[in-house]
Amino acid sequence: MSEVIYLLLGWAATVGGCYTLGRILWTRLAAPLLREEEIAFSFLLGAAAYAMVLFALGFAHGYYRGVFIALPVVLGLAAWRLGALTLPAERLAPLEPALRRLLWLLGGPFAVLYLSNAMAPEISPDGSTYHLGLVARYAREHALIPVYTSIYAALSQGMEMLFLPAFSIGRHSAAGMVHATFLFLLPWMMLNWARRRGHATAGAAAALIVFLTPVVGVDGISAYNDLAGAAAVFAVFALLDRWDESRAPGLLYAIGLLAGFCYGIKYTLALAVPLALAWVGWRERRWRPVLTVAACAAVMILPWMARNAVWWHNPVAPLFNAWFPNPYVHQWFEREYTLSMKTYNLPSRWMIPFEVTLQGQALGGRLGPVYLLAPLALASLRTALGRRLLLLWAIFTATYFSNVGTRFLIPGLPFLTLALALLPWPRLLLTGVLLAHGILSWPDAMKWYGEQQGWRLEKVVWREALRIKPAEDFLRNHLPSYPIVRLVDATVPAGRRVFSFQQIAEAYCHAEILVGFQSAQGEVFRDAVNNALREERKPALQVRYQFPARPLSQVRAIVSRDWPEARWSVHEMRVLHAGKEIPRSPHWRATASSAPETAPLAFDNSPVTRWSADVPWRRNHGLALDLGRPQMVDEVVLEMSPDQPWEGIVLDGIPEARVSARHVPPPTGLRRIVMEELLARNVHYIVAAADEYWYRDLRTRMDYWGIEELGTRGNHTLYRILLPGENPTIMVR
Repeated sequence: MSEVIYLLLGWAATVGGCYTLGRILWTRLAAPLLREEEIAFSFLLGAAAYAMVLFALGFAHGYYRGVFIALPVVLGLAAWRLGALTLPAERLAPLEPALRRLLWLLGGPFAVLYLSNAMAPEISPDGSTYHLGLVARYAREHALIPVYTSIYAALSQGMEMLFLPAFSIGRHSAAGMVHATFLFLLPWMMLNWARRRGHATAGAAAALIVFLTPVVGVDGISAYNDLAGAAAVFAVFALLDRWDESRAPGLLYAIGLLAGFCYGIKYTLALAVPLALAWVGWRERRWRPVLTVAACAAVMILPWMARNAVWWHNPVAPLFNAWFPNPYVHQWFEREYTLSMKTYNLPSRWMIPFEVTLQGQALGGRLGPVYLLAPLALASLRTALGRRLLLLWAIFTATYFSNVGTRFLIPGLPFLTLALALLPWPRLLLTGVLLAHGILSWPDAMKWYGEQQGWRLEKVVWREALRIKPAEDFLRNHLPSYPIVRLVDATVPAGRRVFSFQQIAEAYCHAEILVGFQSAQGEVFRDAVNNALREERKPALQVRYQFPARPLSQVRAIVSRDWPEARWSVHEMRVLHAGKEIPRSPHWRATASSAPETAPLAFDNSPVTRWSADVPWRRNHGLALDLGRPQMVDEVVLEMSPDQPWEGIVLDGIPEARVSARHVPPPTGLRRIVMEELLARNVHYIVAAADEYWYRDLRTRMDYWGIEELGTRGNHTLYRILLPGENPTIMVR
């Protein structure tokens, strides 16, 4: 029971800190609204400001549980002394009894479902890995630090900042509860907006559709950021709409801060900023209100960009690396990653409507069959309000095809459902649609259609939420990688790193997990494994350039033509004279036109590492070696893999060089060399999953790799890399 108390304390301290800070700020804006509106907007405004307070606190190394408990207490006392906790007496008109009954009938059971799952142990795919994995690391370090082994650490982390105090006090579930607060807040704001507009029935219907949507529920109870982003986006719209009526100057400050907070939550929600600027500019036709909104938004955005510019050499890391080349995220990786997010391996984008409404597995969750009625919303184009809502839906769905996961539709759902609900539905028909949506969205009914492996909630889990059932059992049954991270936590000494091809539940262990696809450093390890195991990736091609001996202080191999789909890589570049390789010197300097930080990998005498161009073939791009002083050279050898073209590679300034290529047997012992490369970079352990292509090879050829098995848990196995000359020990598995 003490775990539940700390969980609720962590949630209450964070939410309370947001609300009291928001009340202090709201009273200073001198923009009174109705009571329900002020409660919602105060919390959101406070969440935006609280996130930035915690961001600044991280640079002061102030991440301690005592600080996270004291801060909301101080803010609460300050709000009380300033009289900021007093709310307006004027309220929205009460809902008619029939609507209240409908809201309780449909919303009540789902509220129980959501609260129980939010309080249960965190098992979401991303929440248990990088969202709370990064938060846990900041908490251990007591500071906001750069994590160069994760691209996700470079994203804006407005919600991670709010997860941090909740996690530090109440652990993982407390963070999930913070996000669940926004799950309940969003439909309430939708209803409030519609009631003020005189469309209470449509507002209640739209709010219920969103609240009951399966992917909204499972996302909202997890340590994610989509519901928080959707709530912030809708708040910007609702405040702009309210400002249209009152033109209260104080609202402009709130609009700007919340629009900037949208960026702080998720890059794609930065569209709220140009929306706010365009709206205010169109209405006012004066620069001062626009500049007010822009300045407030900048307060929320620029700190994240400044952090990234200093730490990642890219203000918008991990994106746009072609504009801001850096050693942490490669352009080629960004290209491949963004391409995969655009397709999720679907054969055709025409499958997306079916996948997001009914199936739910390929795209990570489902909306439910009711969204097949979405095209009917086009009929609302007949009214000005309908056109406005559909325009907003189009704006906040415009980035969807950059990541076609179902949850990336969530920011636009409030506008789409309001446009749909504002149609002249017969009351009985609308009630029937809502009842059908509620029934088909309940976990038991979802077994009737779609994929059963899709991301969704399974049932009400109050026994797990109250820890009547042990959290360990729930985690082992619902989080596939949890058992192996517990073994990692019990086995791996402090300061040692673990390499894995896939994400595992790093939020539940203290060791640093280095995932192969999450950083440039991880790519080096992933490539090394591929280079050792895949025949087409081994250094089995030698390209020789022979020419009359001459003194050279630099040797540069370049490509002679553009080739958009080809990527050039070199395992080793050797410089020879009279048939002998010139001894390498510490004074030599390797450079490259792209990915220059990996150029030394072409001169490290390791057959499993290689320099790879970060961009497709471009004329005159290449790999260069500065010899420090002129030396006699008559031959250059490039050791490459046979899976790439070589005919377009020439030596710069030596057009008369005679070029020949031949296939040679690849070096032996590549598996062990890979392990030595990992050891050299302080990686002493490996986690491999049964569905990874190297899993069987690891298990059957441990002596070739130079590893020992420490244990298998579920589909994962943990290995320790043996030091040179070390024999494996007998360990309990």
